Amino acid sequence: MTTAGDGVLVDCAGARMGGALRLLRELDSYLRARPSHGIRVIGRDRRLTPTWVVRRERPGRYERAVALNNVAFLRTGRERRVLLRNVLHFLAPDDVRGIPGGLPVGIRVDARVVRACAARADAIVVPTNHMADRVRTACPSLSTRLVVRPHPLTAPPPVPAHERTPGQLLCPVVFERFKAMGDVLRTADHAADLVEAHLGTEVTIVVTASVKEAAGEGILDCRHLRFAGRLSPERLEAFQRSSQAVLYPTRIESFGYPLAEARVAGVPVVARDTAQNREVAGPSLIGYERQEVESMAAALQAALSAKLEREAANPFDPGRYFDWLLGRADR
Repeated sequence: MTTAGDGVLVDCAGARMGGALRLLRELDSYLRARPSHGIRVIGRDRRLTPTWVVRRERPGRYERAVALNNVAFLRTGRERRVLLRNVLHFLAPDDVRGIPGGLPVGIRVDARVVRACAARADAIVVPTNHMADRVRTACPSLSTRLVVRPHPLTAPPPVPAHERTPGQLLCPVVFERFKAMGDVLRTADHAADLVEAHLGTEVTIVVTASVKEAAGEGILDCRHLRFAGRLSPERLEAFQRSSQAVLYPTRIESFGYPLAEARVAGVPVVARDTAQNREVAGPSLIGYERQEVESMAAALQAALSAKLEREAANPFDPGRYFDWLLGRADR
């Protein structure tokens, strides 16, 4: 039984899809493999709402309180740590002006809450140096408490080359109004035309979006795009194993799990050539400079022709990450 002032409280509310769910699965795997006495995980299957943020507080009962969901604990824990995982909460004005339709009102409200709560945290954990720079620029007062720790990721078993489908790329993206994925993926479809003609191999891009979402973006007529819908972790892993490369053409991310997943699997990932993407994807990145057909086609062709080796050490080792986050590395 946890006594007053002992143990670790971890809030995972909001981890229902995407990178948040991926991180929670890594935490669960870590705890299954190690004795978890004194670590209590709350918020599973809950939405992150104002009501929950109030209810989760347990003053005086825990040595450390860790919020995995951007919103730091206010009173719980002798030491408080928070993961800032949403870059939209720390965008510069120029970035906001570049978003089609502007930043959603809900995100602007959330950003004020996230920033105010972060002021109560002892350690503010961000997954990349670029994300740290954004937080420093938006909230200089938080600078001294920033810690850069790449998100955790277990390396999958090796996949023999013959099990991968020639010409198949996985595009694991979540459609949001402000991402303008229709424009990006239409460019990718035209680029695939050029690659297919040059290599003589059929090119298929498996997109993790539904037919309804694709229709909303006006891209159902794109010949190379296959819309697989929102995938369960098991189905997503199956496509990761069968795909020859990954396409991750998003513009605004705090980390980008697909970049890391490609890296630990030793497969190429096509994405914008940015400092952030280079930091996460490392030697797996096949970058393109501009969202133009020719630039993207060159990157797609290079990815489908590349032969990469897996790195000897996992740069996203979950054990090292959670040992530190939960305080076990302090003992």
